[in-house]
Amino acid sequence: MEKNRKKDEFLKFRINEKEKALIEERSKSCNKNMSEFARFMLLNGEVIAITVEEKRILAGLANNINQLVKRFHQINKEPDSLMIELQTILTHLKNAYRRST
Repeated sequence: MEKNRKKDEFLKFRINEKEKALIEERSKSCNKNMSEFARFMLLNGEVIAITVEEKRILAGLANNINQLVKRFHQINKEPDSLMIELQTILTHLKNAYRRST
């Protein structure tokens, strides 16, 4: 995006104090002022929408992780299948949210 182009349009929206502080912090960490940062994020940022089915799958995966951790605490050692199960869960998560390039 060209910096020298005239910007004569405005967008207006409401945020709370915490959101403003977070946006200011992120813009400073990128060495941009808030306007530049907001413009960049609105034009190039990404919002990941999760479907009801994906939420159900995530809830199931979370439940599996909780069960594995509970089992670990009960026997005070790593169950043989713990690493395999966790690796499978992580693979599913990576596949579900892999971003296309």
